[in-house]
Amino acid sequence: MSKSNYFSSKSVFGQLISLIDDSLIRREVKKCDSDRYTKRFTTKDHLISMLFCSFSKCTSLREISGAMLGLSGKTSSFQLNHI
Repeated sequence: MSKSNYFSSKSVFGQLISLIDDSLIRREVKKCDSDRYTKRFTTKDHLISMLFCSFSKCTSLREISGAMLGLSGKTSSFQLNHI
């Protein structure tokens, strides 16, 4: 059985996020027009931050922002455009 190099350097959360299909997110954003008045924090960023919140069991927005800013060097695999 050969090893896959696809998930080699990503964190577990980054691996989970990479499994979400971008076209599915874009299709739903277009259908609901949820990024209509958005300047920076898009629907995809919101989805990723809420998934991070539920997996890390944060209870407030301050905890989420503090945890994500604390991991700011490691968020490249999270596919976040803006924290």
